[in-house]
Amino acid sequence: MYGHQFYQHPIKKRIEFLNAKLRTGRYNSLNELAADIFIDIEDLKEELRKDGYFFVPDLNQFVRIEMGQAG
Repeated sequence: MYGHQFYQHPIKKRIEFLNAKLRTGRYNSLNELAADIFIDIEDLKEELRKDGYFFVPDLNQFVRIEMGQAG
């Protein structure tokens, strides 16, 4: 899957794809993966952040962080 195909999928499917690719060990970083599939890393992070997904370098994975409502 490459950039134009990647963005046609829902966010959850994109996260699953990215995390699966990162788990293979083929990519040492998100930057390597992004370059390989022709996506802009900063645009990707910004879009995913809006849905609560953040990249955790120590895990080399995207995780969803739900923000609680202030009470």
